[in-house]
Amino acid sequence: MSASAVRPDGDAVLQRAGRRAWALLGLVGVLVLGYLVLREVSVVATPLAVALFPAAVLWPVAAWLRRRHVPSTVVALVLVVGLLGLLGLALWLVVPRFADELPALADSVEDALGDLEELVDGTPFSLPVAVDEGGLADMAREAFSAFGGGSGALDQGLQVARTLGDVATGVVLFLVALFFYLRDGGRIWSGITSLLPDGARRHADRVSGQLFWTLGAYFRGQMVVALADAVFIGIGLVLLGVPLALPLALLIFLGGFFPIVGAFVSGLLAVLVALADQGLTTALLVLAVVVVVQQAEGNLLEPLILSPVLRLHPFLIILAVTVGGVTYGVLGAFLAVPLTACLARVVDYVRGREPDAGPGWADGDGERPADAAEPERREGARTGDES
Repeated sequence: MSASAVRPDGDAVLQRAGRRAWALLGLVGVLVLGYLVLREVSVVATPLAVALFPAAVLWPVAAWLRRRHVPSTVVALVLVVGLLGLLGLALWLVVPRFADELPALADSVEDALGDLEELVDGTPFSLPVAVDEGGLADMAREAFSAFGGGSGALDQGLQVARTLGDVATGVVLFLVALFFYLRDGGRIWSGITSLLPDGARRHADRVSGQLFWTLGAYFRGQMVVALADAVFIGIGLVLLGVPLALPLALLIFLGGFFPIVGAFVSGLLAVLVALADQGLTTALLVLAVVVVVQQAEGNLLEPLILSPVLRLHPFLIILAVTVGGVTYGVLGAFLAVPLTACLARVVDYVRGREPDAGPGWADGDGERPADAAEPERREGARTGDES
């Protein structure tokens, strides 16, 4: 009696598990197919996708301006032009000096690796790769001169022309996409979700606010954390008399957008430059400065700014950055953590778990494209009913 009662329940469990397994396989197949298609049209798909991230960062400003009755076209134009001006000013102030000091930075890293080899030679240990004869120093030299590759003048010229063409196309598409995301994000989102069934559309609208907020909050918070790292470590480098403090601080700022991995690599580079120029004592002091600043950032800034947004284990962050870098290069490593955080929010929504921060699932207080789309959707439905 009990055995016959248990068997149907066991069959039902197996059937549910089978359906979920097939659904999971189908989802993975769709994702892989989508990745392969996007990789073939990456010149178009990449700027369209990347433009979503500054749009998410600037969306609260755009919403604030619209609430003050500024036309959407003017809002989008002002924000895009302002972003271009800010980036242009930063490039004008930093890039020329950084480019002038880059050869010296490469020489310092090469000298530091040689000094490190000499230090290790006096111990029972040894580096796994030789510094001389094609070892670490040559690898460092090749890394800093990677933009000078090519087998001849013609090949180099064609490669530069092709790269410039791709970059120009990507920049134009990025700016156009960013403009329309900021101006018509609501209508774009409404058009996409209108292709979904009613039930799926409701779920997409409910989760979109939290995902959009997660993207914007992550990049705003990460910018503050990276800036704090660069400023305080840069001040330490200047006080210790380490050369190339500005390019090192810039690398530390850029490395801050690659959580954990970027901070480790950029901090190690500062230590190597100090070792090459001023010896072991200064290098150890620079290491202490880097560790203290990053520990203060990890225990003070990140819990206040990023922890409610990410809620990811450090090992998962390292894994996401690694997988993103392997599959899509520097851009993949840059976008891996916020996309993983968005995936985690989707899992929270499926499990019915309320997020720790942000607009949540049910309320409409957060800034999102779906909120801007809602009046248009209601107007369209009213027009359809009258007809």
